[in-house]
Amino acid sequence: MEKLTRKEQTLLSYYIYNFLEESEDARMELEQALNASEEFATINEELKGKGMVNVTKEDGKQRITNEGILHIDNILHIQSDAVERNKLAYIKNSLLINELELSEDSLKVYIHKQVGIE
Repeated sequence: MEKLTRKEQTLLSYYIYNFLEESEDARMELEQALNASEEFATINEELKGKGMVNVTKEDGKQRITNEGILHIDNILHIQSDAVERNKLAYIKNSLLINELELSEDSLKVYIHKQVGIE
């Protein structure tokens, strides 16, 4: 069983949010999961430094970048031409098929809830 790092789990959370319908509730759920995560501030700065997340000019909120999306696609073996509306299903299948372990409880709950893993 392979284990995703905290950094990968944080990035995956941003990735999932990117493909959810935009709402204030969805954003609050993401922020609660991230803020409850150990070492979030440090991890977030590392992700920013690598260009995988950034703050958008439109709304001033932090989001995953194309670089971050490509990184997660690579880790989860998601084809780059996969239809966006099916990305959550691809994530679910990849987590289950590859038996990827999520160690950060708050992120695990968030990720599993959003992709439909019970």
